[in-house]
Amino acid sequence: MDATPKLTQELLVTNRAGIHARVGVLLAKKAKEFTSNIQLRKGNYAADCRSVLDLLSLGAFKGDVVLLEVAGADAAAAHQAIVDLFDARFFEDDVE
Repeated sequence: MDATPKLTQELLVTNRAGIHARVGVLLAKKAKEFTSNIQLRKGNYAADCRSVLDLLSLGAFKGDVVLLEVAGADAAAAHQAIVDLFDARFFEDDVE
């Protein structure tokens, strides 16, 4: 039996440009702060959040729903950090 915590949550992409290069870099940088496996899923595609290319391959645009899956020893903290980025709309208003 696997005792590794796994957290999942559907997240709405609300920033205007969706998951693009700048957002991918923010997500990857944040994911690399944790040891947990962090993935975003859209449809049948799963992206490793440590990979900008994977994240761009999701094709996630404004209004899309993605599934966040986090598993590992620091899953709760990693999950919250990614949710916080989505909630902050990836600081879109700060870069305009």
